[in-house]
Amino acid sequence: MKKLIFILAFGLLSVISMQAQFAKPLKNRNFVCRNTGSLSMGLTGSFAANDMWYSAVNKSVLTPYLAPTFGVALEWKTMQRIAVGLDASYAMRGTKEAFATEFMTSYSSTTFARVNYVMTLNGIEIRIPVSCYLGYGENVRPYLFVAPRFDLWLNGNARWERTYNDNSYQPLVYETELTKATVKPFDVSAVAGVGLCSRFLVSRTQFFVKFDLSYGISVLSNFSQHEVDEDVTFQGWGDIEHETLGKRFLQNVEARLTLLMPLRKSLKDACAFDQRVKKK
Repeated sequence: MKKLIFILAFGLLSVISMQAQFAKPLKNRNFVCRNTGSLSMGLTGSFAANDMWYSAVNKSVLTPYLAPTFGVALEWKTMQRIAVGLDASYAMRGTKEAFATEFMTSYSSTTFARVNYVMTLNGIEIRIPVSCYLGYGENVRPYLFVAPRFDLWLNGNARWERTYNDNSYQPLVYETELTKATVKPFDVSAVAGVGLCSRFLVSRTQFFVKFDLSYGISVLSNFSQHEVDEDVTFQGWGDIEHETLGKRFLQNVEARLTLLMPLRKSLKDACAFDQRVKKK
């Protein structure tokens, strides 16, 4: 967690230091074409290192669950510096946890067991990023953003495996599809990050390419109510040291690439009227 905060803080300082490169006032031609509106649409995709943070487990070995997202994006520039977006994606999230625990085999000897737990979640994800663009660049501008993120899980899988250093014990393996009884069917997260937006033209058509890095974490525990009420058994730890269920939060560090094209607007000035008359 401390490393993730340090990475984001370093990125924020880097973006702020770039403002000195943008000294000119923002001109209309910089980021707004005369016949393009304030609404842009396009495609978005990301690659994330996912993990679950467990309040009752503090000795697990972190192995990030790497997975992509892909979908469509909208962005509406409400003013020169502020923009509100809407991303709808198919997302893959999850976690990989592992820890070793010691237990007694007799009054005079002990052995170790290792638990490996893998959870995969697939669902529809909605993000609403609010971005603040910095500086006065003509073709490249940094930005900061915050976003609520909503996930609706469609399906998933959980695999729990326990192995022993002592060969006299047989490994135990449980694997099951995730349902509303074993995971909360939705997730709500808070996301914040930094990025760069670049403008380029292709045959007089304007495009924006955005690249950003972000950190997100759930604001609600995603254990199901059935697990909290102990109606079902959580096959996660299986040893005395980690018997407390506690709370579980999804967190991730994500790199996202978005391609946007501003939608054209109808020209209503005198020149536009003359053009329509000439075409007739």
